[in-house]
Amino acid sequence: MPASAIIAVFSQHRHPRLRYVLKELRRDLGYTFRLMTNEAAWEKFDAAGKVTVSETSATIDYLRLPAHPILAGGGVSPEDLAVHDIDGLPAFFMVEGVPDYLACCFYLLSRYEEYEPFGADEHGRFSAAESHAFQHGYLQRPVVREWAALLGRRLRAVFPNLPEAKVHAWAFRPTYDIDILWAYHHRGVRGVAAGLRDLLTGHPMRAWERLTVGPENDPFNNLAFLQSLHLPPGPNEVPLRPVWFWLLTDRTDRRDVNAYPLPEAQKELIRTISGTETVGIHPGYLAAEAPSVLGEEVARLAAITGVSVRYSRQHFLRLRLPDTYRALRNAGITHDYTMGYADGIGWRAGTNLPFAWYDLEKEEATGLTIHAFAAMDVSLKDYLKLGPDDAKHRVFALAEGVRPFGGDFMLLWHNSSFAEAYGWAGWQEVYVEIVTKLRSF
Repeated sequence: MPASAIIAVFSQHRHPRLRYVLKELRRDLGYTFRLMTNEAAWEKFDAAGKVTVSETSATIDYLRLPAHPILAGGGVSPEDLAVHDIDGLPAFFMVEGVPDYLACCFYLLSRYEEYEPFGADEHGRFSAAESHAFQHGYLQRPVVREWAALLGRRLRAVFPNLPEAKVHAWAFRPTYDIDILWAYHHRGVRGVAAGLRDLLTGHPMRAWERLTVGPENDPFNNLAFLQSLHLPPGPNEVPLRPVWFWLLTDRTDRRDVNAYPLPEAQKELIRTISGTETVGIHPGYLAAEAPSVLGEEVARLAAITGVSVRYSRQHFLRLRLPDTYRALRNAGITHDYTMGYADGIGWRAGTNLPFAWYDLEKEEATGLTIHAFAAMDVSLKDYLKLGPDDAKHRVFALAEGVRPFGGDFMLLWHNSSFAEAYGWAGWQEVYVEIVTKLRSF
């Protein structure tokens, strides 16, 4: 790394929290932050810039940043979380009237608030409504990216010879949860019960289709259609890179709706897709609390694809820290895509960039990479009660907010969220519009 891209950071401590947030800042800005606790060595070090995050008597030119105790292992008080509007940005962790943006970044990326007592929803989840971001009106802003950009501008202003910050290419990345591949087929006793329920609840056409529609025309069996949307529209375009998450439970819990035993047609489809695209496990409802169940489901997918399973997203987005992420790591998962809310849209961790999970109880950065999504189809329709057209505009607003910073823009969709017979009239057309626009942002 050339000295022109190295920033020497002086601190009186090397707490893992400070090291972590500097590494994540490097991921965003592209600069290498060399943390040093010897002030004399720091003054002599050849770097493009000198930064201090603690009290120092140094006389050389440097940029002084506030030093909130949270980055030295300290706690958080209600006063620390009071939000101020400074230069158009939400700001907290004030130190002598100045916000500590490194502390702000750590608070969101570490999901500090999810380790505190909270009112869980019916599925045991930390909800958007519980979050500091929702309660203070910044959930739909990628604030970690905004704070990083502000710090980058300040560094460049103080050290004009510093190279431009890293430019992240914009990319729309669709992701899909395949809870159930067929609405009518391979359902067993549940399919019979569903047919009777259709008759009794005023859906005779659905009951008739269960008997007459073949598997190839099943309303949920639409992966070929989705794959066609990912193809490049022109010779100079590139295909989209989706991720497919498969629910492969043994259906012990009623909230797991996948077919089991797994039909051979589904296994063959998984094998085919895994040959060219990314597939991951969608751990079932019970797997969130039972590592042994998680291990069985991971092994089930590995047996189908013939390769180790590295990608995951929790069914029902059931995420409890730190237990869920520890269980995923123990199961061999290295990338998780659960970082989003069911009851809201926006940026749960304040960023759209992948970031390392920080185990707050063990005070260590881990090898588990977290990927955040901006919005889920069910959130838009069922939680926020939006129609397809309004939902489209909400998605575009989220994309506009993060586009200046680049990186992946990720949505969570279900293959079952296009079937008109199941209440999704108009959503297929809108999803086509969303994909078409976002790929060319």
